[in-house]
Amino acid sequence: MASPHRTDWRFYVFIRTKLGEDARQIHADLNQVLGTHCPSYRTVARWASSFRDGKESLEDDPRTGRPSTSRTEENIAAVRRMIEEDRHTTIAVISDDLGLSTGSIHTIIHEDLKMRKVCSRWVPHLLSDDEKMRRVQCASAILTEFGPDGHKRITDIVTGDEKWFYFFQVPHKRQNMVWLGEKDARPTVVKGGFRSRKQMFIVFFSSTGPVSVVTVPKGQNVNATYYTETALKSVVKNLEKTKPTRLASGKVHLHHDNASSHTAVKTRQFLEESKLQLINHPPYSPDLAPCDFWLFPKLSEKLAGINFQRERDLARKINAVLRTISDCEYSECFVKWMTRLQKCVNLRGEYVEGV
Repeated sequence: MASPHRTDWRFYVFIRTKLGEDARQIHADLNQVLGTHCPSYRTVARWASSFRDGKESLEDDPRTGRPSTSRTEENIAAVRRMIEEDRHTTIAVISDDLGLSTGSIHTIIHEDLKMRKVCSRWVPHLLSDDEKMRRVQCASAILTEFGPDGHKRITDIVTGDEKWFYFFQVPHKRQNMVWLGEKDARPTVVKGGFRSRKQMFIVFFSSTGPVSVVTVPKGQNVNATYYTETALKSVVKNLEKTKPTRLASGKVHLHHDNASSHTAVKTRQFLEESKLQLINHPPYSPDLAPCDFWLFPKLSEKLAGINFQRERDLARKINAVLRTISDCEYSECFVKWMTRLQKCVNLRGEYVEGV
């Protein structure tokens, strides 16, 4: 939750104190609700004591000593002007230029200008208005059929994509963090780069678990012929075992992105012959593809830090990880997918984050 204004919790302390309650209990209740934003016990106790002594105001008493001269209208305007000229400027630079302390600049920025510094948001593609509209249309169509009020089963969806996996996947920085003693040497990790070997896999899964994993041979181009005769045939073969009735009646739906091998005429003909219904996916939309926003990041995390020497070892590990993911997690992924689609509609086609 956002940090409350100091007068908010002071009023709470005022009421509880007037009711005769102890400062320690008041602080414990504040801490339970505010967490890290909770004032210290000493601060709560000091205000409770002041209220018991007859203080009625929620504001600080006037302070004696030299008045502050840094937060003037002229300085505030100067800070605003420097920020507007360069949004990447720092407190240290502004402090040096204006001759004010960094503490004063920090106060002016946060309290007077009500500004905060955040990182820019990375997006896969700068979407045009038409592309945003296309995203909304595709998301709405999927929600109409498979959303909470849809008439089709979400368990009938199979989704998949291609992915390169490195024989050595470098862990994220947080995964590399270790506790060290005073004299312990800092460990080193070789960063994977252009020298790292990699292997492509085509993975399909549903809300109940993995459906098919295909290891693409080295040098093989994933064109429409390979995609249909190898990857999709593997999917159909497994569906004939697990969902024969649903497949035969044309009730199983396939979802993949807009790669050329996925949209080729040969692929579409294969889907029609196999009675697989295609779910349209909008272009430039990895945030709406379950493989991209959930499965592949999860696989990469599980593979991080392991140095595979052989292709079959990497393939075995990927299959093992897919099998260890619980049915509940696969199901939750599809729930998150529907949530992302709805958020995309609400955002009028903008990219979706944080789901």
